[in-house]
Amino acid sequence: DIVFDHEVEEVMTVEEEIPDYPVHLFFSREGYLKKITPQSLRMSSEQKYKEGDGPAFHWETTSAAELLFFTNRQQCYKAFAHAFDDSKASVLGDYLPAKLEMEEGETILWAGLAGDYTGQLLFFFANGKVARVPLASYQTVTRRKKLTGAYSDKSPLKDVLALPAGQEEDVVLYSTEGRALLFQTDGIPVKTTRSLSLIHISEP
Repeated sequence: DIVFDHEVEEVMTVEEEIPDYPVHLFFSREGYLKKITPQSLRMSSEQKYKEGDGPAFHWETTSAAELLFFTNRQQCYKAFAHAFDDSKASVLGDYLPAKLEMEEGETILWAGLAGDYTGQLLFFFANGKVARVPLASYQTVTRRKKLTGAYSDKSPLKDVLALPAGQEEDVVLYSTEGRALLFQTDGIPVKTTRSLSLIHISEP
């Protein structure tokens, strides 16, 4: 039958219900991710890895958490923890390059939790420079899975440091020659876009 607009008394809006329960997320150096509940982890906590692989990141969070994965192609992949099945410590987990449909030869350099997007990220590069970018730069209205131009391509990315909102820290960088460089994060200006020029923090 045909139902006209004026005959509809109430329109129901169905919202997606996102599961939200405590989980532990384990991410390996080779790109495997496991989502394990606290109950399962208490039963068996010995993590299984492929030969030559090992732990890279561990987060204690919830299944509603959003994750960010930065790769060697200046791209950022986004995924929610609830998109991964609950697993056990005895399995390898999901292989993210396949799960996120990454490009051939693309590897994950750093991963972190997006939280409420109020923090900031410090990007450290091989040429001794650093960039400070607000997490809000990676927030999107739609659920985009990949952001291009996630950071500067002027030099290879070496590491990333997440800064909580409103918190400044002292950072120590250690060189291969046994020296250290100490600087305060509030001395690094915040970039308005993700791929602007970098600030040099190395010794002359």
